[in-house]
Amino acid sequence: MKFSSVLLTVFALAATGLADKTCTPSFDYCSDVLIKSHGFTEADLKDVLKGTDLEKEDLKNILFHCKNPGDVGHPKLCSSGCKDSEQEGSHHCEG
Repeated sequence: MKFSSVLLTVFALAATGLADKTCTPSFDYCSDVLIKSHGFTEADLKDVLKGTDLEKEDLKNILFHCKNPGDVGHPKLCSSGCKDSEQEGSHHCEG
């Protein structure tokens, strides 16, 4: 298979939402990191919040815990925002 065919296949998977969602179990992630680097969409993360008291909160204020590869949950409100870190999975609330 030519490289261009592989590239088109990867793009097609990403465009249809079938790209792999990945995260390391027991690590915490800010929403922007999950969206930019781990294959999650804003809609995926909002679905996690449905039915919780955090459903109407801004995603930038939520810290998500990776339960299984590709599965986040246990959202935590960060009233001052979620703080990214250089170290994988060590995100936390600001302030």
